[in-house]
Amino acid sequence: MSRITEKAEKRFCVRPSTIEGAGRGVFARVPIAKRERLCVTGFLVRKGSVANRCTHYADPYKFRVGKDLLIPTGYGGLINHSVRPNLVKIIRGKKVFLQALRAIAAGEELFHSYGNNALKRFRRREN
Repeated sequence: MSRITEKAEKRFCVRPSTIEGAGRGVFARVPIAKRERLCVTGFLVRKGSVANRCTHYADPYKFRVGKDLLIPTGYGGLINHSVRPNLVKIIRGKKVFLQALRAIAAGEELFHSYGNNALKRFRRREN
């Protein structure tokens, strides 16, 4: 069994999303500076592998990392989609980060763009 150890993260909290029907979202507890990053933790699986097929329910949330897919855990897996995101995905080797595109105020919900393939799985269109 693998264990994910996520560093204690005091910059963020989870509460009901500002998007109707989205469930929970991640919010900044403190101001987040432009280019500040959140490391997305999770499990790397090979595309087409048994592990990937057995976690198909998480497909819209997976991050492509080269030939692998990252199934996010922790805050990275709860950040919702927006056509006007305040975060952008950054890949560095096998690590995934969500980086602030601009200064984010304390109390503001965090968003990134899931991309068209993920939105198709949700049966939503990019506006």
